[in-house]
Amino acid sequence: MKCKFCGNDLPEESKFCPSCGASVEPEEKQEQSEQSAEAKQQENQNPYEYGVPGTDNGSGAQNENPYQYGSAEQNNENPYQYGSTGQNTSADYNANNGTYGQPQKPINGTTYLIFAIISTLLCCLPLGIVAIVYACKINSLQRSGDYAGAQNAAKKAKMFTIIGTVAALVVSIFYIIFAIVIGIGSSDFDDNPVSNVVENVIEDKNDSKKADDSDKSDKAAKSTEPAVASGELGTSWDSYTVQINDKVLTFPCTKADIEAAGLSMDTDYTAENYMVNANEYELVYFEDANDNEIMAYAINNTDTAMEVKDCLIGGVSVDDYDLENGGLTVIFPGGLQMGASKDAVTGAYGEADDTYDGDSLSMYSWYSGDSYYKSCEIDFDAESGLVCTMTMQNFGQ
Repeated sequence: MKCKFCGNDLPEESKFCPSCGASVEPEEKQEQSEQSAEAKQQENQNPYEYGVPGTDNGSGAQNENPYQYGSAEQNNENPYQYGSTGQNTSADYNANNGTYGQPQKPINGTTYLIFAIISTLLCCLPLGIVAIVYACKINSLQRSGDYAGAQNAAKKAKMFTIIGTVAALVVSIFYIIFAIVIGIGSSDFDDNPVSNVVENVIEDKNDSKKADDSDKSDKAAKSTEPAVASGELGTSWDSYTVQINDKVLTFPCTKADIEAAGLSMDTDYTAENYMVNANEYELVYFEDANDNEIMAYAINNTDTAMEVKDCLIGGVSVDDYDLENGGLTVIFPGGLQMGASKDAVTGAYGEADDTYDGDSLSMYSWYSGDSYYKSCEIDFDAESGLVCTMTMQNFGQ
């Protein structure tokens, strides 16, 4: 028998260990004591004890407590057990469609909407509008959790966008082909229609340029032709004479007198049967073949209304702009013409009864007995100081 404390051999029937001095119990009593301790340990074992995996609980059995906190080696199958790295947590809940699995990829509804709008602008309005409607539904359906509905709306938006775009392209192609066929059928083309078109455009431009150059040359030649005053033209403004081309008129005169000078009344501005009230006047225009114009005063000195074509002409007014086309000569008494200087005018007519100096022109006026209807007005350009407008009036009143 050995000492249970020091492990050395004990003499038979010894009560104390000669090595350590511990009290020695008989073997039977020692075995009973050990068995009693083991039984007590089993009784005191807690079923909810926190166990350590891989160790026994005193009886040689593994700790299999269903409420035990597991470790890294356990496959956590207990619904009440807190697992760690070995825990099976592969079942994720998809909040988008109420099922377990991987989350769905969101759909960008803005992209579908942009292409739907482009399809609408490509002249396929009905299909483009349908595509826009479906594209607008995508984001709202996703926000409400209806992912399947959003996918369906995206498919339909894409389908109508493609159909609308293709339809617009097909219509455009047919339109171009139709235009080419009609153009070829209605034109006198040879084997190279494109070349003919270019040549025709160039020829038209050249012809137009030649015509413009010719017109400009003619106008320049006409405008530079010297105007010779007739001997019948008066020398003072109150002679009320004006030379138009080679014809000298004395106001008031008839409509036929002005027409004899090579002018005709512009009936688009004033119809010949237009009625002029008694003792009133109406403005009319006379023009020549070069579209030069002279404004005239058609007067009615009677007590009854009459047509404008029957009225007398009580005077004329002309400016340099109206004569810019050339070929029309207008000379006032004393031989004054457009472009004359102030000195030439005042030398012929004397000091003006009234003057006005503005930013763009200066106005010199002469009156007979302070009557506006028997007067002469000469305007000078403020920049050049030369005559730009001439007006003669004599209504005979």
